[in-house]
Amino acid sequence: MINKFDHITDYFENTFDLGRIKNLPITDKFRLINYIKLVSKANDVVKADGLEAISESPLYEIDRTFHLFLSLLVTELSAEIISDMIESYTANFDDSDIYFAKILVLGSGALMIQKGIESSAIISYLISLLGDAFLKHNYQRIFDERDILNFDEENEIDIKYKTFDYTYRKMKYDLLALMQIKRDQGHSKLREVIFKHYDNKELRLFYSMLDVHDKKISEYLFRKLMKESPKMDRFLLTACRCMIRDIEIIDMHYLLNAVIGKYTNFNKPYDEVLTEIKMRESEILAEIS
Repeated sequence: MINKFDHITDYFENTFDLGRIKNLPITDKFRLINYIKLVSKANDVVKADGLEAISESPLYEIDRTFHLFLSLLVTELSAEIISDMIESYTANFDDSDIYFAKILVLGSGALMIQKGIESSAIISYLISLLGDAFLKHNYQRIFDERDILNFDEENEIDIKYKTFDYTYRKMKYDLLALMQIKRDQGHSKLREVIFKHYDNKELRLFYSMLDVHDKKISEYLFRKLMKESPKMDRFLLTACRCMIRDIEIIDMHYLLNAVIGKYTNFNKPYDEVLTEIKMRESEILAEIS
């Protein structure tokens, strides 16, 4: 997670293995150039007309991964939540350096747009991720052609996100319902449900480890366990952290999708998500009454 006082460049340098981008084949680096220019052009729109204007721009629909990050900006999600999502999505792409690179380019670009950084600085930083030799040989050409986008089949990097998964989907709505229980009935009721009624020993373990007064220790344990755990454990850890930190329910929904590696469908009305959460909350409470 990026902290309030972290500079974006330092955060990415300290959090991710940027060598995976630098060591990409030259053909993949040129494919990434279009996404770098896309970020720059979107930033120009925001600078000229404000953040809301980007959702009316043709740039909004060019690439669905960028659409995801821009949608998060438009919904005024915090940099901390967005950075957590970037970390979770990239964790799904250990076997694909080009998917990893695309998420980092578009995710860091979105954070820079949010911070109000100038377009030329964004281009310079993102190109620098491709390596010094590439930068020296191609910087001027890229800058001269910064308004030209070419997203044909050869240049596109089409990330394959997870589709419908019943196991994760059911668990996600259970966890969101537990968050709703905390909001409706408080922390003590949530702990009662988790430790006395809800049958998931891993959830109990992670919640008991993270629900401590020392928030720095809690965050340290979360980070350590996230690095070493399989996906289901990372899913439960993220949910526990959200509940402990009182993250907004819809933000928790986005974060859990990122851990799964699932694309968030922003066309689905929020009230449908919230209705399903409330239904599951009622079912859980009915089971223990």
